[in-house]
Amino acid sequence: MKKLIALIVLFVGVGINAQDLTLIHINAKWNERNNYKYIDEIVGAKVSFGYLEDQPDDIKNSIKSVPTLILMKNGRPVYVWQADISFKIKTTMREIQDVINTHRFSERRRSTIVE
Repeated sequence: MKKLIALIVLFVGVGINAQDLTLIHINAKWNERNNYKYIDEIVGAKVSFGYLEDQPDDIKNSIKSVPTLILMKNGRPVYVWQADISFKIKTTMREIQDVINTHRFSERRRSTIVE
């Protein structure tokens, strides 16, 4: 049983690291009507969705407004977009895509510099 659990953890870890960028969309069930509507148009990042109510307490306590979009790079948050008082994210899809593109290509640009 321990070997099976270790194998699952290994595959999940490899899968997470294989995807450089992940955009996490967190919202509350009562606020579903205000999900970020352009999420399906985002390219260059894996998109994950989760309800705030289903998250561990430490995540619940760190989210100050819903919905929230968190851009993760190599398992670390690099950018956060949060709803305003209307419980909607007013950021355009283009603004989010620009941030994703910046993080997608920043690693590649540095590796091609010849000294």
